[in-house]
Amino acid sequence: MRDLIKDAIADLKKGDGFIYVTADGSKIDLHDAASKGIAVTPVNPKNQVIKKLEAAGLHLNDGKFLNELNELISLVTGNGVTSKTSKRRTFSDAEKSKIVEEWKKVEAAGKKTKAAFAREIGVGYQTFINWLRG
Repeated sequence: MRDLIKDAIADLKKGDGFIYVTADGSKIDLHDAASKGIAVTPVNPKNQVIKKLEAAGLHLNDGKFLNELNELISLVTGNGVTSKTSKRRTFSDAEKSKIVEEWKKVEAAGKKTKAAFAREIGVGYQTFINWLRG
């Protein structure tokens, strides 16, 4: 599990934003592929990481799961006091814009309701609606 998490972090820290895969699914450097004449497909590493983590049972897009995981970590490490009330979080304008952009992608795919998306990101429904009107 630790190696999986380390690999996920490494994949997400790569600078160009995409990884490139061959027809058989192997990762390859874009310049190597071009010099060898190999056709590649750009893949968002975030999507690949999410699939790998979900296959291992880590559902990081599930807000409830994340809350439970954070509570478990807190209880095991003894860092912080867990309670039913959560600390109120303030989002910067840039974070709000990014969340609204992400919602537009999710909405275009028709996969979730606004309420489900707001729950997933840990924001109240009405707050999220206000951001959309913003």
